[in-house]
Amino acid sequence: MSPKLNNLSELQSVLSDEQKTNEGVLAFASQFNVSQLLKPFSAAKVKGFLISTLITALCIYRLSGKSIWAMHRLGNKSIFDGDENCFYRLLNNEKINWRGILMSFARRFKTLTEQKGQAHQETKCFVIDDTDIEKTGKTFEFLSRIYNHVTKRYVFGFKTLMLGYWDGKSLIAADFSLHREKGKSGTCGLTAKERKGLFKKNRQADSVSMKRVKELDKSKIDVAVEMIKRAVKNGFVASYVLMDSWFTSDVIIKAITSIKKIKLHVLGMCKMDNRQFTVENRALNSHQIITRKERRQSKYSRKHKSHYIVVNAQYKSIPVKLFYIKYRNSKTWKLILTTDLRLSFVKAFELYQIRWTIEVLFKECKQYLRLGACQNTDFDGQIADATLAFITHTILTLQRRFYAYETLGELFRQQQQHLLELTLWERILKVFLKMLRQLLEIMAIDVDQTIELMFNNDQANRQLLALLSALQNSTENPQYKHDSAA
Repeated sequence: MSPKLNNLSELQSVLSDEQKTNEGVLAFASQFNVSQLLKPFSAAKVKGFLISTLITALCIYRLSGKSIWAMHRLGNKSIFDGDENCFYRLLNNEKINWRGILMSFARRFKTLTEQKGQAHQETKCFVIDDTDIEKTGKTFEFLSRIYNHVTKRYVFGFKTLMLGYWDGKSLIAADFSLHREKGKSGTCGLTAKERKGLFKKNRQADSVSMKRVKELDKSKIDVAVEMIKRAVKNGFVASYVLMDSWFTSDVIIKAITSIKKIKLHVLGMCKMDNRQFTVENRALNSHQIITRKERRQSKYSRKHKSHYIVVNAQYKSIPVKLFYIKYRNSKTWKLILTTDLRLSFVKAFELYQIRWTIEVLFKECKQYLRLGACQNTDFDGQIADATLAFITHTILTLQRRFYAYETLGELFRQQQQHLLELTLWERILKVFLKMLRQLLEIMAIDVDQTIELMFNNDQANRQLLALLSALQNSTENPQYKHDSAA
């Protein structure tokens, strides 16, 4: 196959019969105008296949659920006649600006939805969160032991910090970084033998790869603020930054609210610890505030079936609004903090629920798009692999945005049955979470912690998908519809 492909349509002629179902994705990816989109990054690769050609092929491989090695070595017909080394050279190239590539796809997504008249007037938000990328081997470059706050155990791998962009209907990945945990001893939780066995690579000091390496040990809060500033610079506009209790602190609040050219408010869950808020000229922690305010100021929301207390306060000289929430039968209070003093309880509660969409994005990318499954020991390869997973998810999100989920299911039914499960999950998730929340409230069980455990439990995910698939099949069954009508 000629390496001089100038547009994606040329790839269609080399698809084998069993890969024809990928033509839909290929055609839809062409709406991103990938060749033009990636032209600014082509200088980093001057020989062989174009970057646009290789990245498109890698996205199709990812949709097939197979690795590069599997597509080329296990008898599968490849899109390319060449060997897999052209892909590995791309993935491990320290000059490729993968951050810029991901941002370009995110910008293109935004442009296409606006052109199609699908730009929503709903509140737009940035969402910050991290997830664990667990590794089974011990030779990955810059590997460390990381602590999983959900399972309460240490694993080998990386922390992936993401900035998502919610445009009122969909969440896409705008930026991300990988981090390690060095620990108090600075050994990253590894023995001397394990550290010696790690893959090593020399990089140019001014390369984009080296910038990523330096992020490994930077504060996630500092990197998150840098991501938001980059997104704003690239034309993304939002009203709120949503985050969970790990990120909500005076440091990130001051940094975000001081970003120029845009008025950004913080809206996040806050820990019920001993941090002090100034309320009516008194320094009080959350427990003291609740004790003083519960009897006189506690209200009940029928819509969300919860008691709540609203308090205006100052947090390290920052004006904030505090929403203390106690679900129906729960014995404990939760705290949502915002810098938007005009926000009502109902609006704050509903906006914060948008944060869960990033958990869904992580789950989809891990379960369906092989996020974290890459065995490349080169750190550059890990950055490239995560970028490709997020790019593929952005393409699928755009397709789901423009077409009904049934069309997507038919498009991939032959090769990609799991994508029907993906869209089914998205469609029923809100209903399921509402039911689950009500059940947990009745049982006086911590709602948010339980849902987070569910998202991070693969077995629970499989069982839930089986349940949702059974529900989908039953509702599509003509006999079921006849009985329902009767």
